[in-house]
Amino acid sequence: NELVLTLYKKGMTTRDISDVMTDFFGDSVSHTTVANLAEQFHDIRIAWEKSRLDTTYHAIFCDCIFITVRRGDSYEKEAVYVVYGVTERNTRELLALEISPTESTAIWKNIFYSLKRRGVENVSLVIADGIIGMEDVVMEAWRKTKLQKCVVHKMRNILNDIRPKDKAAIAADLKHVFDNFDAFATKIEAYKKVESFISKWEVRYSTIVRHFNKKTLEYYFTYIDFPPEARRMIYTTNSIENLNKHIRKGTKNKLSFESPERLLDYVFIIIKEFEHKNWSRFPVNQFSLIHSAQTH
Repeated sequence: NELVLTLYKKGMTTRDISDVMTDFFGDSVSHTTVANLAEQFHDIRIAWEKSRLDTTYHAIFCDCIFITVRRGDSYEKEAVYVVYGVTERNTRELLALEISPTESTAIWKNIFYSLKRRGVENVSLVIADGIIGMEDVVMEAWRKTKLQKCVVHKMRNILNDIRPKDKAAIAADLKHVFDNFDAFATKIEAYKKVESFISKWEVRYSTIVRHFNKKTLEYYFTYIDFPPEARRMIYTTNSIENLNKHIRKGTKNKLSFESPERLLDYVFIIIKEFEHKNWSRFPVNQFSLIHSAQTH
């Protein structure tokens, strides 16, 4: 049973595991039996969802990864919501895992309130992608919490509207706009760089100004409020996207999942294994600077 579960965690399909057990060990293990053994992961995940969490987190990273799953009689890619937190010990741990056909602030709101019910009261910073309305959802859940919207997502979205021949030049200019990592960087100077960027390119791309909405622009420069040593860790969701790559590696052999619950069970065990081997063993002490900046 332990070998079967190990092979399952490595990404092998239930039928492939059944074949391996038969070919190499002469043991007849049906794919249904393998699937039933994997049900153990479900029980563990459900227990985890009900467990209490820490009261305080330096930061919470939020992102979605889209994976093909069966719902009813059809297969579609759906949004798997992944949230991990940085503890007061500067270790990282999975906080929430959810699935929905699309990404929406309504689901994020439900996730945040679920975290509150499990004991999360203080969060210094939330790092998320650029979904509209995330700032309102974060403030409603934790009024003193700051929000950093992912700069890398912002740059990608801008470049999607640019002709190929101009992409390299605009990418370089965007990098300059968001390069505010030294001790002398200020939000005032950052906004000036935005104005210069727009002035340079809006003649050729009249719609480029729409990417710099004055109501939400501030959330892309929140990282400047924190010490220089911490800024590169929080200006983007890249750290959680690195985790997503690990998830994709584990799910690439499984073209689809038979149900949303089965998908969550599998992603959960992948993340918890990654957490045990990486996040728990290697704390990132610079994260403590985030909490210090918020309390002073």
